Amino acid sequence: MWLWYSLVLLVVAAALFLLYLYSVNQHWSKLGIPHPKPELFFGNTRRFFLLKECLPEALDRVYHQLEGLPFGGFYLMMTPCLVVRDLGLINRIFVGDFGHFHDRMNFPHFERDPMTHHLFTMGGSLWKEMRLRMSQVFSVGHTRRVFFLMQECCSRLQKSVDVAVRRQPGCEVELKQLLSTFTTDVIGVCAFGIECGAIDDVNSQFRRISSMVFDTSTTAAFRQVVAQTLPTVALLPGMSFFSNHVKEFFDRIATETYQYREKHNVLRDDVVHLLMTLRQEGKLTTEEGECIEISDKLMAAHLLMTFALGFEMTSTTMSFCLHELAMNPDVQTKARVEVDAVLSRYGGEMTYEALQEMRYLDMVVAGQKFGLVEVKACLVALLSRFEFRRCSRSLDSPVPLEPRKIILAAASGLYVRVTPRAWLPVS
Repeated sequence: MWLWYSLVLLVVAAALFLLYLYSVNQHWSKLGIPHPKPELFFGNTRRFFLLKECLPEALDRVYHQLEGLPFGGFYLMMTPCLVVRDLGLINRIFVGDFGHFHDRMNFPHFERDPMTHHLFTMGGSLWKEMRLRMSQVFSVGHTRRVFFLMQECCSRLQKSVDVAVRRQPGCEVELKQLLSTFTTDVIGVCAFGIECGAIDDVNSQFRRISSMVFDTSTTAAFRQVVAQTLPTVALLPGMSFFSNHVKEFFDRIATETYQYREKHNVLRDDVVHLLMTLRQEGKLTTEEGECIEISDKLMAAHLLMTFALGFEMTSTTMSFCLHELAMNPDVQTKARVEVDAVLSRYGGEMTYEALQEMRYLDMVVAGQKFGLVEVKACLVALLSRFEFRRCSRSLDSPVPLEPRKIILAAASGLYVRVTPRAWLPVS
């Protein structure tokens, strides 16, 4: 008898679950918004969940399935998401109406895990307040003051490539690894006052730990995918987005940095000083009265995400497929027309004012000026001394992407052949 009751309950539970999955997949149909046909449970991201493609590839497929439409829907597993394709709408959301669209994807660990208290997960007025303060740290004035530190990193980068070229003329260099060491050192010294030593030692502790944030092992990758796609399951023990080893490292670095500066009265115009100021205030309070306790954990969270990346509408997550927009031939054609029009107004000269007008997307990012200066300084340092050409290990087009990362990354690296420029001796 109990066996029959159990079977009946199991069948009823399965039927209710299937009914729930079916109702979830009716979200966009009820609103009359076009969308690719979803699968039960997996939505439009089955390959992403099974670690067979990265999230940008999944979004790319959805983007092209909605060809010709200004926007459309899709399902990130069981979460309805809106894809905005029209350039005018994206500009309006990012600029004119940004006050209504500032929330981030809410990670389920936000309340219980202080390591997720950073700009990538904060939402609402808390995010606006913290972003305002962080933007002040990466202002134009601050960038000018720390530029000499950036130049020192550029010099070390040149020497590092010099050594590699001398050791093996025409050597093949993996760009991701090379540039990651540079950005790690720049962010470390300019934003946190920490000498990371990544350029001189690619196996430095900061590089190893930062790379672990987006670990490509099956266990780590699956944990990160679940954290993004199944919020309820992500609350289970062991499903944290970051491993304990990573959290403990950045927690220790943040605590030691804070204690050292407090003990020796060190004052620097950087992120750590901002977070120390907030910590002394005790909490970050917004105009609506929301507050978040400021502790060493928050400092560690900002350290973690900065080094690792070194880069809503009525409860609906929005995606903008910026990579696809950049690669879209129609957008590129429109951008070329705009560039030609701007240059014609400035007599064909590529002036600073002309560059300021050449924006096909007016998105304002925290630290944008700092990032642009960093990129330009790196390019000048490398291209003024070396030539970079394709090699046998970089013939694949398009470049295969790593399916076990949630961000864009080449599966087997981006290799180029490096040779010194003929008119400049390698010293």
